[in-house]
Amino acid sequence: MRNFFIVLFLLIFRFSFSQFEKANDTLHRPDTHYLEDQLYFGVSYIILKNLPENLLQNGFSNQIKFGFIRDIPLNEKRNFGLGIGLGYSRDVYYHNLRISVNEEDGSMQYRILTGENYRTNSFAVKKIDFPVEIRLRGSTPEKFKFWRLYAGIIIHYNFNAESEFTSSMVDVVYKKLDLMNKWTYGLNISAGYGIWNFNFYYGLSDIIKKGILFDGKELNMKTMNLGVVYYFL
Repeated sequence: MRNFFIVLFLLIFRFSFSQFEKANDTLHRPDTHYLEDQLYFGVSYIILKNLPENLLQNGFSNQIKFGFIRDIPLNEKRNFGLGIGLGYSRDVYYHNLRISVNEEDGSMQYRILTGENYRTNSFAVKKIDFPVEIRLRGSTPEKFKFWRLYAGIIIHYNFNAESEFTSSMVDVVYKKLDLMNKWTYGLNISAGYGIWNFNFYYGLSDIIKKGILFDGKELNMKTMNLGVVYYFL
């Protein structure tokens, strides 16, 4: 994981430096070969869908994401094109389902928390993201504020899942849970004007592995995200 962040940092640094060199070489003349919106940062609220009966969200389930998207213009005006990228995201779900591990046989255990006093009960997932999108925008070489509509798909590699439970009596964290599907994907749309843009994501695949049961039923949960995304460089 550390190597991933090092590579991402080097890509961002190299890109930023090349942009500086280009601006210096052209002496602020309009750049007819400009690229847009190749770095992003976003925050969103997560809605869990297809929850079993009595399983409820509580608290602000959220996602934080950032990454690099290579801008590939497909026309002379450079306002229509593709984006292919690499990023990182972390989802945190707050709910009343306590997830733990049996210390004797390592099996997963699930229990609905009802009438219990606890401070935190969460489930977190770390992901490497591979966004692919079609890009429409109203940009020009001289225009720094413009409308945009980016739509496509994000493929996720879920490399770590962990649960945390905190009460006045206990504070326990279970890491590297064998619970998530390794690969998931969903539709992603970003639209707006200027720096901040509305972001909508709809998961098309279950986040929990097949065969994992709660109360005799499979946990066929999906996610839907509503948030904002900030593009720069």
